[in-house]
Amino acid sequence: MATAAAPSAASRIAVVTGASSGIGAATARQLAAAGYRVVLTARRKDRIEALAEEIQAAGHQATAYPLDVTDRAAVDEFATAFRTIGVLVNNAGGALGADPVATGDPEDWRRMYETNVLGTLNLTQALLPKLEASGDGTVVVVSSTAGFATYEGGAGYVAAKHAEHVLAETLRLEIVGRPVRVIEIAPGMVKTDEFALTRFSGDEEKAAKVYAGVPDPL
Repeated sequence: MATAAAPSAASRIAVVTGASSGIGAATARQLAAAGYRVVLTARRKDRIEALAEEIQAAGHQATAYPLDVTDRAAVDEFATAFRTIGVLVNNAGGALGADPVATGDPEDWRRMYETNVLGTLNLTQALLPKLEASGDGTVVVVSSTAGFATYEGGAGYVAAKHAEHVLAETLRLEIVGRPVRVIEIAPGMVKTDEFALTRFSGDEEKAAKVYAGVPDPL
């Protein structure tokens, strides 16, 4: 039996969107520790540059690339930097507001859809050929349990995350037989530094109530 070839250097490149905080930053740290050269993307240049420096100081490889995943022209330009990559982690997203359907802000709904769904679509379309070229690519879609069960005040976010779930599910069916796996990770409640603050426009009191009774991680 032939021995599987070791992964190429290019296939050890991992792109992480929304890497400036929370799950994205934690994912980037773990991938770097696992030996990937991590490409950190997010809109906040200072945050991802600081994270890249932290990862490099730990003896790993990381590059910061400021990017708005909703800007398709910028995403396409970003993709030209790579011949092949091994991993794409579609993590950029988030929730805005907690109003009922009757009074929800359509602008919040639009922004959530553009970031969570179209952002994932943009990066996946732009980098899928690079992932396939690696011969062993992985697309990770970070959705949410909100994509499977709704709750009062969450319709806009739930709708976006359900769409993101369906995107991953459909992509998996469409590329069967090609050397790219599709993984969906649907976290439940995760106490990060910014998710609830962003949702409530910086209102710390409202954000704290979201996690009332939730123990800090060990």
